[in-house]
Amino acid sequence: MKFFKLSALALASTLALAGCGDDNNSSSSGNGTNTPDVPVKPPVDNSLSEIEQAKEMIRTAKLFVSDNKAVTDAYEDVSDILTEKQDTRLGYTFDIPSDLKYYMEENDVSQLTAADILALANDAKFEVALGNITLTPENGFVATLSTDGKFTLNGTTKVDVEEYDYVYNPQTGLYDPVIDNKDVFTVVFDGYEDALSSNTSTDNFNGSLGFKSINIGTDTDTVTLNSSTKGATVSGQFSDKVMVNDEFDINDANREGITLEKAVIKLSSLKLTANDSVIEAKDFEFAALDVSRKLADNSLVVRTIPYKFAITGKMTKQKPMTDVEITLNATANDADIKKFIIIDEVGDIEEAANKYVGMEIVLAIKGKVTKESTTTIPLDFQANLKRTARNVIELQGLTASVEGKKLFVTGKSSLDNNYDVVSTQFTVEQNKASIKLNVDANGDFIKDKMGKLGDIMVNGKDYGDLMDNDGKVTAKFTDNILIIL
Repeated sequence: MKFFKLSALALASTLALAGCGDDNNSSSSGNGTNTPDVPVKPPVDNSLSEIEQAKEMIRTAKLFVSDNKAVTDAYEDVSDILTEKQDTRLGYTFDIPSDLKYYMEENDVSQLTAADILALANDAKFEVALGNITLTPENGFVATLSTDGKFTLNGTTKVDVEEYDYVYNPQTGLYDPVIDNKDVFTVVFDGYEDALSSNTSTDNFNGSLGFKSINIGTDTDTVTLNSSTKGATVSGQFSDKVMVNDEFDINDANREGITLEKAVIKLSSLKLTANDSVIEAKDFEFAALDVSRKLADNSLVVRTIPYKFAITGKMTKQKPMTDVEITLNATANDADIKKFIIIDEVGDIEEAANKYVGMEIVLAIKGKVTKESTTTIPLDFQANLKRTARNVIELQGLTASVEGKKLFVTGKSSLDNNYDVVSTQFTVEQNKASIKLNVDANGDFIKDKMGKLGDIMVNGKDYGDLMDNDGKVTAKFTDNILIIL
């Protein structure tokens, strides 16, 4: 089942991310769980004079740069949630239901109990199915496979892993197998259910995959996953009836002229607990659809276009002390894709002339992280981007809070015909102070021959210059005060 080859391991990988209307310019909207509203400019602090507003904006920017470095340093190893051994065990854990299901399908077996598996210890077909792992299940361990392809697994088993490398033996001239890694651990499956296969032809497939919990290892090596029996749901709408079983291949379906009208994968919640960390992914959604064209040789060319990726992730960690929630939503309008994305005569994807696919991206980060084990840095950041023309992407609003003070940024990037960014303009604001900055195609800030990046303005009056001299950025104000960023 190569198209819907979705496993809980693939779902678990989403945790790593936690630690568009009318004919021309439609865009997706909606304010669901993963779509925070566009941020608005914070209120003005009228207690500050105009020149103090100019200085306050630069001071806040300096704090933002400093804290951003501290957060980056703190997060340098934050993604290393699992040890190498735990990561390897996680992979083998999700091989177990996949391997057992494969054996049961190939040998027309509807149930495997602990006694059955122990009896198959020397069975060649069973050994091939399991690969380089050996199972020693406890009483109560049972796998079932329904006539319609639903697989369930419950119980505890010991897992013996032997990984081999092949080393050249000069005496025999052959490569002999040598054990490269050997491990033994225990896995407990509770409520594992794979309903991603069906033996019924349909043009509207619906499946699910999930579990109540999976415990891997013991003591300090324990990794725990929690979800729900239907933690992930998969739906696929096709142009004609197909049988979505383990033999299903979307490429074969395409060759028969069948295309994917829409596929949506949703994950309600998945939590991983290991070592000193807890990561939770929720409200995950991925959606895609096919566009197709018959070429001159009568062959059908099909391209699958993703149009939505959304996730809310939460991570807590003891060292460095971390409590952060991240929301990401990148959405293009599926109606625009169907109308404006075309395949040309040689099979390449392009947008129709003078048309464009509406798109929005939202990224929000909130929480706190400890700096140098003593100082807690509160995080509050949100950015909203929107494609507003074929060659324009707008930063509709970005807010960054630093020690109770907020910077507000808007901007616009211009694209060339190859969709590469050729220039970007930013406006940074706080209170009534602002500065406009320009970025070139290489992502470098543009400065004049004197090194000036921009004028520091308040109410239309110039109160200073932001300078870059050999990488040293300094704000020089009209009262001769300097602030080095």
